[in-house]
Amino acid sequence: MELLQLLKRCEAFVGLDDNELQKIADLPSWRRNVYSTGDFIFREGSVSKDFYVLEEGGISLLVASRKGETKELIQVPVDTVTRGDVFGWSSLVAPHSRNMSAVCVKRSTVVAVSGAELNELMDCNHSLGYEVMKSLVRVIARRLRDFQDELVREEKLSPQKEKRTE
Repeated sequence: MELLQLLKRCEAFVGLDDNELQKIADLPSWRRNVYSTGDFIFREGSVSKDFYVLEEGGISLLVASRKGETKELIQVPVDTVTRGDVFGWSSLVAPHSRNMSAVCVKRSTVVAVSGAELNELMDCNHSLGYEVMKSLVRVIARRLRDFQDELVREEKLSPQKEKRTE
């Protein structure tokens, strides 16, 4: 798929006109990568340099958590990224550290751009930057809401701990 057409369908670029989308598409660092099922695109805690758009496939965003009395480290799904969705927003916001991992749940084609380069464009074009960041806030808020809903469902399904009386 042509990059400009993908960006037009992208949740992070809602509200941008064709001229603004073309400026983003013209950034020289865009590249396309293909990943296999099980490949990690990035891991939680790593330095965040790139901003991603999923062109095809499926990505699971995971957060590390300690579970139960043994405090076993598990990967908790936060969201599933589908075609046209973005991920890697931490490349646009200091301290530029990944707050979750991204793993392919099936063969995936991902386009990536340098977060620094996209930030520079947004700094030079404030209205474009404002629209992108406003859209990203909606994406992040939706993911947080979905994750909170999942935690509540899990809590309701888990066996209740017996109250201890002494």
